[in-house]
Amino acid sequence: MRVGEDLTAKALLALEEALHECRYQQVYRSRALAMALAYLWSLKRGDARDFRMFWREVASDNPVLRFGAADQALERIYAAAGRKRDQDRSHVIWSEVQDRLRPTLRGGSASRERT
Repeated sequence: MRVGEDLTAKALLALEEALHECRYQQVYRSRALAMALAYLWSLKRGDARDFRMFWREVASDNPVLRFGAADQALERIYAAAGRKRDQDRSHVIWSEVQDRLRPTLRGGSASRERT
């Protein structure tokens, strides 16, 4: 994708990445993640509670409930954006997140860039 091309798709992909990261650890709630949520909310569709729930749950300290709650919120955000969630693409993002976090998951340290 080029810059400026389908911002809705890019924002949803950013949320997918955060969702899959929260499978393993609390997500750092960056300005970039806030911007993706704000952009999607600016489309003025859906319930604000879903956006707030996603924001809250990806950083929850409850590893048992964190992913499930954030995943449900993301499903509703996709619907609010008028998009169908692509499970194959979601799986690819999950694999990318696993690769990036693999040293951390094994007890090492992964370098991660924060915005």
